[in-house]
Amino acid sequence: MNKWKFAIVMLITSFCVGLFLVFTIKPEPLNDALIFFPLDPTATFDEATSHIDFLAIEDEDEYILDWSVTSVLNQSAYLRQDVSLLFEDGYLKDTLSSWRENTDTIEMEKDVKSDDSGHYRVVTFHHAELHYPNDEIKSAQKLSFDQLYVIDSPLSPLHAFRTPQTEEEKESKRILDYILQQQQEYDWDALFEYYNLPKDRYLRIPLTDLVLYEDEPIPGLTKEKTAQFLGGLWEGLYKNYVLGITKKDGSTVSPIGSTVPVILVPDTADHFFVLFRTADGEPVQLLQTINN
Repeated sequence: MNKWKFAIVMLITSFCVGLFLVFTIKPEPLNDALIFFPLDPTATFDEATSHIDFLAIEDEDEYILDWSVTSVLNQSAYLRQDVSLLFEDGYLKDTLSSWRENTDTIEMEKDVKSDDSGHYRVVTFHHAELHYPNDEIKSAQKLSFDQLYVIDSPLSPLHAFRTPQTEEEKESKRILDYILQQQQEYDWDALFEYYNLPKDRYLRIPLTDLVLYEDEPIPGLTKEKTAQFLGGLWEGLYKNYVLGITKKDGSTVSPIGSTVPVILVPDTADHFFVLFRTADGEPVQLLQTINN
């Protein structure tokens, strides 16, 4: 009898504890998605910046870069997300992201080690999800960009610049830009051939140049449709690139070491392709459509 009483007491206790946990522990919202909703014209970013700075020299070849991102919305949002990508000479070097509830501000910072000369580009997507009565959800978004050239030459001390000032810096920039341009155009031509795409039908926009189209519409689109495209693009990139790339065999790999995604804009502007390669060289193609 005592055993039965003990078992019943334990059962009731377990039920009460379980009920307590259900009502007191709030499940965390999913942070593995970035979702685009119709844009809210009343929600704007008072600040949205990306910075990559030369911080310190480790030894005669290695150095540290300081990578920072700040964004401030003009109101508190149900969800704030920032996703920042750092590319070195056309390849993804690192990612930085933050996800916060009920705030207007996100600040991120990271030190990155590197070596040798390099052209660094940072592109960041700043995003907000705003909830209103009657289950109405809207978005706010902004892009920011920064770049830095680091020169490691036997002719001068290790140094960095954004805009070249001396003849030596101008020549260093020219060489790095030329190498990157040739490398990317060669790879893009190969991807066009691999996917059997007509080169004369598509405008090529590297992800690192997207910031140019915040104030100027993408050819074939209105400014409103361009904003819709950018939001949908980053939703897809976050899921299929930042969080991991799904290969042909079904495995998922890190995006680190992959090439800068290039966005292909057709003359009809009703669909878009995104092409890039994984770190081991496998081609990847993503498709995005625009709703009329």
